Amino acid sequence: MTRILSFIFLVVAMSAACAQEPLRTAGPRPVDIRHIRLDLNVDLPHKQVDATAFLRFGTQRPTQAVALDAVGFEVKSVLLGSVNGSDRNNPDQDKPRPPLEFRHDGKQLLIELPTEWPAGREGWLVIDYRIRDPKDGLFFFGPTASEPEVPLTVWSQGEAVTNRYWFPCLDHPDQRQTTELVVTVADGFEVLSNGRLAGKKTNADKTVTFHWKQEQAHVSYLVTLVVGKFDVERENWNGKEVLYYVPAGRRGDIDRTFRRTRDMMTFFSQRFGVEYPWAKYAQVMVEQFSAGGMENTTATTLTERALLTKRAAVDQDAEGLIAHELAHQWWGDLVTCRDWAHLWLNEGWASFCEVLWDEHAHGKDQAAINLLHKARGILGSGTARERPIVDRRYPSTMSMFDARAYPKGAWVLHMLRAKLGDDLFWKGVKLYATEHRLKSVETADFRRAMERASGVNLERFFYDWTERPGWPVLDVKIEYLSNVRLTKITVKQTQAGEAFQFDLPVTYVAGGSTTKDAWHEESFPVTEKEHTFYVRNGSAPHQVEIDQNQTILADWHIDQGRDFWANALKASPGAAYRARAAEHFGKSKDPQDRELLAECLKNEPYWGVATEIARALGESGGDASRDALASALKHREPKVRRACADAMSKFVGDEKATAALRDLLKRGDASESVEAAALHAYARIRATDAVAVLMPWLAKSSHNEALRVAALRGLGEAHDVSVLDTIIEWTKRGKPRDARIAALQALANVATTANPDDAQRKTIATAIGACLDGESPSVRRTAAEALRNLGRAASPSIDVLEMIARHDPNEFVAETARKAVEQIRANTPAPVEVSRLREELEKLKKANDDMRKRLDQFEKMERR
Repeated sequence: MTRILSFIFLVVAMSAACAQEPLRTAGPRPVDIRHIRLDLNVDLPHKQVDATAFLRFGTQRPTQAVALDAVGFEVKSVLLGSVNGSDRNNPDQDKPRPPLEFRHDGKQLLIELPTEWPAGREGWLVIDYRIRDPKDGLFFFGPTASEPEVPLTVWSQGEAVTNRYWFPCLDHPDQRQTTELVVTVADGFEVLSNGRLAGKKTNADKTVTFHWKQEQAHVSYLVTLVVGKFDVERENWNGKEVLYYVPAGRRGDIDRTFRRTRDMMTFFSQRFGVEYPWAKYAQVMVEQFSAGGMENTTATTLTERALLTKRAAVDQDAEGLIAHELAHQWWGDLVTCRDWAHLWLNEGWASFCEVLWDEHAHGKDQAAINLLHKARGILGSGTARERPIVDRRYPSTMSMFDARAYPKGAWVLHMLRAKLGDDLFWKGVKLYATEHRLKSVETADFRRAMERASGVNLERFFYDWTERPGWPVLDVKIEYLSNVRLTKITVKQTQAGEAFQFDLPVTYVAGGSTTKDAWHEESFPVTEKEHTFYVRNGSAPHQVEIDQNQTILADWHIDQGRDFWANALKASPGAAYRARAAEHFGKSKDPQDRELLAECLKNEPYWGVATEIARALGESGGDASRDALASALKHREPKVRRACADAMSKFVGDEKATAALRDLLKRGDASESVEAAALHAYARIRATDAVAVLMPWLAKSSHNEALRVAALRGLGEAHDVSVLDTIIEWTKRGKPRDARIAALQALANVATTANPDDAQRKTIATAIGACLDGESPSVRRTAAEALRNLGRAASPSIDVLEMIARHDPNEFVAETARKAVEQIRANTPAPVEVSRLREELEKLKKANDDMRKRLDQFEKMERR
């Protein structure tokens, strides 16, 4: 039996190895789209658009047909027009437009040309079509009986390949064209699109027509359409218009949210060596946007969640999001990844620019903590551990939008900057942007530009960090050898596979002084899996720090004396290294280490490190840690107060911790975020009166429903089934969306922690299942996640989940539903499945008996 099972496992493993994702490469493209004009009549109440698309095309080689991406259209006719010589972006109106035969399978529009079209010839395709409430790409919103306050709005979201749901195109990042949108809507609505506003006309039928022209070529996924009622503010930057569109009635929040935009435009223009390249820059905040932001050329769409109220601005800002999306106007829009395998050239750059802005506007400490948090996101990502950044085998385009493209991409650029130095790095960046302006690029294009500018061969660097998965796992041991007055540093790479190659910076202070001049740094080349280095300090070093300024992305395990760690926590010039020291002491239960953390929490000058110390105190535990956190609930910096409230949740059942949180909630805080953290912690600490304390907070509105969300999450973790009816009520339509999502998550927690009976489990599953149909993607996905862990009780929802898994246009929702079905079935095997398993077992038993008989015969023959 053991041999048979081993064979079966081997076959399964071989099958899994063979079933890898298909190789993704760009397909042939005989036709090139040069210009797209869309004439759109948008009917918001009926979620319908009547449209005519004019596409000027040319041919790369002789062809008989044109294939366009066009999903879900009602195509009425396709005509062929000729190019007007005086204005190539307008079809010749004087010549007849012969109709063309076409086939539309719901996904692609195949147009037959009248004769074989020769290479290099241009023409126009005129496509008359209608779309009704498309499944993706273009999203309509409006008031309903349960949500009467939702405004009539429509917005597009084209990345990665969803603009094909509302206009015909070649929906690939290697296709660039100029565009223009002529959009007619009911009077009183604003329309925003790419480029400059070429005209606005009020019509006799109480409609208004906006004409937007994007006169520099860009890719299809960056075409945008937004229609709604907005408050609009206008500014000027270097002669270019800067616009802010916010929901009607929120004009007063514009300045506190967007005030640094023009400073960012100046900073990035100077830093990249290329001035902001487009005709205008607009930012629009829309209803229920599906992401944080989308960098449509000249017109970024943002979530309205980022629009700050006065109270939210106490300890929040939108600068990271705004910097990220603005940076895309260079990295992603001006220079675009050729295909999704090279997505990091868009998203890694934008994420890196968040760090650059922090460094410029808020100092090196804030940039360092930003990088530290990004590193944690990478090290916690299974995909980043298993797959490279440049990945030509992936299940879907959206699967590439993960920790590899964003934080790991940012870290690669940060490490490259550290390797080359600022002068050479920014020289290379300017060359790269200039050479590839308005072009699509691969990673090799970026590498070659940086090599030409710097004179440094970067092949191994790009191999290690973009072509192979993972990162170095480093065991570092530091010892001072007093007999020879040397510091011995042993470095071992323990990850599987070959060594990563990098330079290891070692920074040290020989005496007790920690002034800037007292520090010395040496760099050692690491090329093998194990190295030993020696630093000649003379006297015993006061501090030794490995990669103080974060130049290597690695999973660090540093073995050094307590004094080195303590000195680093108190006085390292590197904020991230102080944070690393705090994390080290957070693993300790030694009272002396807890006292050290408590002392440093009082004295730490930078709030970003103070939050890390608070986190470490929570992990370490003990009375001294609790008292330090309780005292810091009155810290001057709200972000530190929030971290301390969060950390207090670790002291389960502790009366003093409970009293400290109760006092905070009773007196209130200037920051909603602090109150929200305290509410959640109060439930997690298992306070006996948690339900009574949390319930009144459900009546309090706040920015993005932070207080209700915290209260609902807390009720879900209160281990009290009596809250069931209240939480179910908050899942229903008509309640704020953020609160509904929190309530769905809370129901899943009640099911797993409050020991409900079978009837209550069924009630929970029914309430969650009701949120699968006709809901926004965020609600559908949360409901699917919640059902995933309910086991047998969620069985009635399997059919709906399977339908979502097969047909939902949102890839994330579909994938979540698929995993939910798998998990539910794993917990509740169907009778037919049990029967099949029994049959397989019987077959294995029979095969085992046959094998034993043959072995017996073989042994008898051997004895003869």
